[in-house]
Amino acid sequence: MSDYSAFFRQATLLAEPFPYQQTLAQAAWPDFLEIPTGLGKTAAIMLAWLYKRQVAHDADTPRRLVYCLPMRVLVEQTQANIDCWLERLNLQGQVNVHILMGGEDGQSWVMQPEKDTILIGTQDMLLSRALMRGYGVSRYQWPVHFALLHNDALWVFDEVQLMGAGLSTSAQLEAFRRTLITSVVTKSLWVSATLNRDWLNT
Repeated sequence: MSDYSAFFRQATLLAEPFPYQQTLAQAAWPDFLEIPTGLGKTAAIMLAWLYKRQVAHDADTPRRLVYCLPMRVLVEQTQANIDCWLERLNLQGQVNVHILMGGEDGQSWVMQPEKDTILIGTQDMLLSRALMRGYGVSRYQWPVHFALLHNDALWVFDEVQLMGAGLSTSAQLEAFRRTLITSVVTKSLWVSATLNRDWLNT
């Protein structure tokens, strides 16, 4: 399926993607996405990543999508959506989906680092791993999680206006990656309906 519009329709059962959703799937990944609430930011990002990885085989799209959210309720809602889209696209066996938040198994995702993987989690669980101090993880596993989250990963920080100190942490980690260079391409995308880019000055 080479046509993104058809891919989007199959996943969402909607008529057509919005122009910005189409652009996200066909252009290079931006640093920022500022879109009003209710216009499908999650679908835009998830389906663009799936299309680029599974259909277009885009070399500049990392194999891990790390979807970082400020609270648990958003994690559960996002998981339900992605499970539905994967089922409609017949991609359940091609893409792993793992949840990282308190009370969930945060270990199993590291067992298949070669597979396309979506990690959906709260900022405490994800950023602590990116800082090599993973909550709920054996310290012997800290370097493994650290390495996989800083290489071949697309970090998406959604609802950044709710992240507090996590926002400046995410910006500083991206600055370090750009300065020190990672072995495989890694990117960050900050998403909000009310994005102030000054928040990310570092």
